[in-house]
Amino acid sequence: MAPNFDDGDSLYNFVVRDGNGVKGMVDLGLEKVPEQYIQPHHERIDKLKASSYDRPPIDLSMLDGPQHSQVVGLIAEAAERVGFFQVVNHRVPIEVLESVKSAAHEFFGQAPEKKAVYRKGVSPSPYVKYGTSFVPEKEKALKWKDYVSMVYTSDGEALEFWPNECK
Repeated sequence: MAPNFDDGDSLYNFVVRDGNGVKGMVDLGLEKVPEQYIQPHHERIDKLKASSYDRPPIDLSMLDGPQHSQVVGLIAEAAERVGFFQVVNHRVPIEVLESVKSAAHEFFGQAPEKKAVYRKGVSPSPYVKYGTSFVPEKEKALKWKDYVSMVYTSDGEALEFWPNECK
């Protein structure tokens, strides 16, 4: 039986403290999004504005040439107007993208208690943080996402501190 998420404590405990994240709620088969995740109207993407934003993908290969400023302007405009954009010619090999996708599936597919070890604030590594919203204790509306943040300054550091599922 699915937990009752009508009160903020049970939702916070299930999603954040217990490490289930948003994925855990999805895996429960919830029929509706908990109220705490519904964004106020003034913070939502304006569908009319977004649908009128008809731009082709942004070509990142042009960042290295005389059109650098124009490309930067296109990125800024898209980010400000609709909050997202598509890029092409980013030069990231498909093998790297597939490897990142595989590592993400591996990490987020773990049991909640394994992911919870890396929760922000309790992670054994200063280089790895797992969470859902960035500051769920303070946000008016929670973000419908889970994330793992992994930083490093050398490959050795990554091998030493990152979860095995992400190496």
